[in-house]
Amino acid sequence: MGIFKTLFDLRLKAHNRPLEDYLTEIISFILNSDLEIMNDFLTQFGIIEKRIESYDITTQLVLKKINNHSSDSRPDMAIFLEKKAIFFENKINSKEGFKQLKRYAEHLDQITDEEKTLVYLTKHYDLKNPEKIFTDCINDIEFIQIRWHKIYRFFKKYKSDPIVFELLLFMKQINLSMNNQFNPSDIITLTNFTNVRRMMDETMFGAVSKKFKQINKGISQKSASMTQLRDHDRYIYYRSHKERMWCGLGYWMNSRNEKDYPDVGIVIEVAPQSSMRKEIISTFQSIVSENKSWKGYNLSNPKAWAGITYGISLQSFLSEDSQTEKIKEFFISGLEQMEQIFEKNENLPTNK
Repeated sequence: MGIFKTLFDLRLKAHNRPLEDYLTEIISFILNSDLEIMNDFLTQFGIIEKRIESYDITTQLVLKKINNHSSDSRPDMAIFLEKKAIFFENKINSKEGFKQLKRYAEHLDQITDEEKTLVYLTKHYDLKNPEKIFTDCINDIEFIQIRWHKIYRFFKKYKSDPIVFELLLFMKQINLSMNNQFNPSDIITLTNFTNVRRMMDETMFGAVSKKFKQINKGISQKSASMTQLRDHDRYIYYRSHKERMWCGLGYWMNSRNEKDYPDVGIVIEVAPQSSMRKEIISTFQSIVSENKSWKGYNLSNPKAWAGITYGISLQSFLSEDSQTEKIKEFFISGLEQMEQIFEKNENLPTNK
């Protein structure tokens, strides 16, 4: 169909992970257009040992759910060789979905090809245990983990190709060209991290966390904030409510855009799979229209996590003499508004 038409159609679908899909389509186009690059790619990453002469590439392959799967599966890219099937799952800013790799493995297990490989491609370090992934598989399946910066280095040798050149430029712009070497700013970050974390904790815990716990009838463990930082680029605590709604408070780092300061704030969010999503979204829209302190996001996108947020850039506090006290006051003010929201909108599925 052509890469530009494919990307145009992809943009029209506008679901919640376009970046991974964009890259998948571009890379699959390049591999599908050049047998030499395809052979080099599969050999470089240990997927094949001998040269191939024919192959078929499919993106966004829909696999109907099997066994006890809770949903259909959709590997980002599937490559079928004469006697081998290869599934790719590509992640950039998101993490693995619920038993996603395990579901892909079980689909591979049912394919009649002699050899099968599951490839997990990520931006960040995310070590997986193959035994857990293949626990219900009968056949041997190879599991390979690759980082995006290695993909970037691989394609650099083909930068004379105009499409590859643009791919490399795009990957660099979205910070997928990491060179695995510390630079001076990294060292400064490491040196100051403990102090920065202490300051964030000072604003988030104590009276603020006590108020959050009172309103939400619970709060996540303090250690969960570091997990949130690792997986979601945010240093927060949270509380899960009924019907897949949750609330969180803390710092959103915006580290993927070096020009942005972190955001300080509170969020109330609902999953796309919530059975009460329509009612909750309707309530969110009413809250946003009545209270200008709260902003909505993804409220008209049924496939994305959507919510309302009470937030401000950390830059707004830099001129204050007592920044931590001002941030605490900001959090308390937001929590008081959250409490009023819950009291006024009893249809929200909070843990009462």
